[in-house]
Amino acid sequence: MKRTIHKIIFAVKRVPLILRSLRKVYRYGGYTTTNIAYINCGEVLKGKNILITGGSSGIGFCIAKKCVQEGATVVITGRDENKLKQAKEKINSSLLKVLTWDISQIANMEEGILKTKELLNNDIDILVNNAGIVNSIQFPNVTEEVWDKVYATNSKGLFFLTQSLCGKWIKENKIKQRKIINISSQGGFVGAVYPYRMTKWDIAGLTQGLAIKLAPYGIIVNGIAPGVVVTNMQSDFQNRAENVYCTQNPLERFALPEEIAELAVFLMSDASNFITGQTIICDGGYTIK
Repeated sequence: MKRTIHKIIFAVKRVPLILRSLRKVYRYGGYTTTNIAYINCGEVLKGKNILITGGSSGIGFCIAKKCVQEGATVVITGRDENKLKQAKEKINSSLLKVLTWDISQIANMEEGILKTKELLNNDIDILVNNAGIVNSIQFPNVTEEVWDKVYATNSKGLFFLTQSLCGKWIKENKIKQRKIINISSQGGFVGAVYPYRMTKWDIAGLTQGLAIKLAPYGIIVNGIAPGVVVTNMQSDFQNRAENVYCTQNPLERFALPEEIAELAVFLMSDASNFITGQTIICDGGYTIK
């Protein structure tokens, strides 16, 4: 009898959760949650100095947090000083530094690199090209202004930052391995009819080219192409709470930024030293459908 009563009480307590789930099924077509498995060593990146562009939120923020947890000293950049301060407060570590820097402003590139090196003991071991903006205006409605704005950050800024930093690495001629991680997108592997996706094609191609060009100097270049990730950049996820259900890929869910961070840290670590020129697609199988 007592066991039956306990079962009834347990069932009643779950009614609100069931109702919320049903509401989400009705609203989004399904309901899925996911758990993240973390690889926690604490020193995989110990002693490394890392620059992450666009690190105040989303994927960049999660990569920065994971790098700090693994012992690296990290500088994150962004346009918004307040967002950078908030990111620093959230991570709450002396290993994290912040720098207000818009990488689309090519004229300020050398100054930005110099300030970054000052924050990183005068050395940068790893560059994570993460900064990017989204605009979904598609052909045939793309204006020159939209095109230029997206390309200025996603493609042009990335290229000239990488070129400038690599030029310094090569001149230093140190017997020291360096790494570059370029954040592309699944959009760089499917048809593109708007600037955002086209820039991601650029990044995937550049990753291959740089890997060949820079290998003689001990510089390893790889990329990550995330699928749709639950971040503030994706307005579709506003008010979704923890529901990551989708029908766009075989795994039937969206990615979490922490999952991309786990992959990024692997590529930054010595465990991936024989991988170069690869852009790893992390999209739940979207591009293989």
